[in-house]
Amino acid sequence: MLHEADLVLAMERPHLEHMLQIAPEARGKIFLLGKWQADRAVPDPYRQDEAAFEAAYQMIAEGVAAWASRIHR
Repeated sequence: MLHEADLVLAMERPHLEHMLQIAPEARGKIFLLGKWQADRAVPDPYRQDEAAFEAAYQMIAEGVAAWASRIHR
């Protein structure tokens, strides 16, 4: 899947690094979702309270909006 994708967005740096270990030739199309927010990671809210999920959702929404504004044609 990494080879077929044009853009791959990871939520956390360990995810990004793992994908690059699997497919180092995909470097250049794998980035953090929060790249345009100073390479901000989106922490996993699993087993946390509702506020953690809301914060993660907000970070995801901001990251998607930032990417969309840069790749929209």
